[in-house]
Amino acid sequence: MSLMDTKKNRLFIHKEMEPVSLEHNIEIVLTPQFYTLLREELDIKFTYQAKQIAESLFDDYIEGEAQYHVTKCDHYWCFYAYDIHEIEAFLEKVGIPKERISKIYFAQELSDELEEPVQLSEKNVLKTVDEIVTVIPSRLMESNVYYKPLDLSEVKLSSGLSMGASLNSLISFKQSIVLSSLFVLLGALFIVEGNRIKSSIEGDDAQLIQLLDENPRLGSSMVRNSMLEKYQPIEKVEREKRQNIKEISKLLSANSLLTNLKIEKSTIKATIKTSNVNISKQVEQSAKAKKFKTTVNGLTVNVEKKI
Repeated sequence: MSLMDTKKNRLFIHKEMEPVSLEHNIEIVLTPQFYTLLREELDIKFTYQAKQIAESLFDDYIEGEAQYHVTKCDHYWCFYAYDIHEIEAFLEKVGIPKERISKIYFAQELSDELEEPVQLSEKNVLKTVDEIVTVIPSRLMESNVYYKPLDLSEVKLSSGLSMGASLNSLISFKQSIVLSSLFVLLGALFIVEGNRIKSSIEGDDAQLIQLLDENPRLGSSMVRNSMLEKYQPIEKVEREKRQNIKEISKLLSANSLLTNLKIEKSTIKATIKTSNVNISKQVEQSAKAKKFKTTVNGLTVNVEKKI
């Protein structure tokens, strides 16, 4: 069976695919060439809570603009980062206008079906490796390998999103007041903190970096240990900040709004406005369980923790 059978209502999208001609709407399944996946086992119950922290999880993996999608994968949360503009440009290149796309899915959702490999093209194969759907060069496969025929139209997929939703917002949940307030505050925080740390490191270590580049043999254990002693405390503090931000995000719901978030050198503080007294009590109790110092003023809950 050809994966490019345009009579089908679904297509795998991969970078070696040939141009197609469509006369009907289709659903597309993105291969890992078009997204970055993180699987996290988190103590989170609801999707909106996971979406609030999606952007921060990809800080060390993604550069530039990205959109995020979150689904529940058994006992894991699956976080996807992708560039919808890159995807749109590629689709136009192979003859698929965005108006023809009714749904976008991610190949990870087919992890069970891809336990046996499916051939994408002469160069690449799609296969599940350690529970992660992966693109593998064909030359790495055994010569007698069996390639499974896969009819995408017969596979049940449930975690899709629309092209319109991806183009109109960084994430489809942006309409949520909770997300809007959190991302505005966190976005400013990470930019300021990131620039501050970058400037500090660049200023202090320009000479050291130049010296190591010119003299590779100086990369002794003494030098490495000296650098670790300097940067590990910074890394520890930054990780603690991110962990506490995640904890604060778990205090939010559709009935509460983060109105202020302040992170100082040794303290993190947040102000949460709730819709009624019962919600205020719930937020207060949850914050205390997470070791936050709390004060309540009417429907406003203030939480604080030393870093």
